[in-house]
Amino acid sequence: MYRDIAKAIRADIEARRLVEGDRLPTVRELAQRFGVPTGTVSKAVDILRADGVIVAKHGRGLYVRTFGRILRSSPGRLSQSWWAEGKSIQDHDTSGRLRVVNVVVQEEPASEDIAAALGVPVGAAVLTRARRFAIEDRIVQTATSYIPLDVVAVAPEVAYTGPGPGGIYARMANAGLGPETFRETLVCRMPTSAEAEAMALPRGTPVVAITRHAYTGERRCVEVNTMVLDSSAYALEYAFGA
Repeated sequence: MYRDIAKAIRADIEARRLVEGDRLPTVRELAQRFGVPTGTVSKAVDILRADGVIVAKHGRGLYVRTFGRILRSSPGRLSQSWWAEGKSIQDHDTSGRLRVVNVVVQEEPASEDIAAALGVPVGAAVLTRARRFAIEDRIVQTATSYIPLDVVAVAPEVAYTGPGPGGIYARMANAGLGPETFRETLVCRMPTSAEAEAMALPRGTPVVAITRHAYTGERRCVEVNTMVLDSSAYALEYAFGA
């Protein structure tokens, strides 16, 4: 029944009986309309929120939102010709729609996986850059970069909350440590409680966890970036030759 309710609300939106910005009836009112318990309506709301069709505004209710998925297109977004010209990698995907909500830069001890990738001892201090990305008021991605301190020593701008045009890769390139190859590993899974809270994910929304390694021409890993994407907000595209 909750799927039928979600379908009925979506039909109202598609027929423009409800348009972007409209406030939906309350869960209790919808339960009365469809003659079902409020818990059934809540499940329908969860489906629509996960699909980006509606948004819950704290203390204000449910609102219609038309959200176009972000096309994350690789490998073009990571091409040297893009960031070397001072362009943001995120702007490649969203043409400026995406914004950084906050950046936290600090030193942390390297875990076993991070240490192995960066070639430092387990527990050694590395620089971390943790940030969240949003479109409008919706958090769609979190990301944390791990960078060896000797890289920071020759490219100190990577420790700034705003590293400048082209981001940290451009600053590394200025120091002779620019990435020339990347490797990304993708895993679809359910979010941890901390991840769900950080992105205000509706119940039942999976995430795409991506780990990227950035290598110099000498195959040195100069960054590990762990990203968590709201799966309902993204479409991932990969183009490569046969």
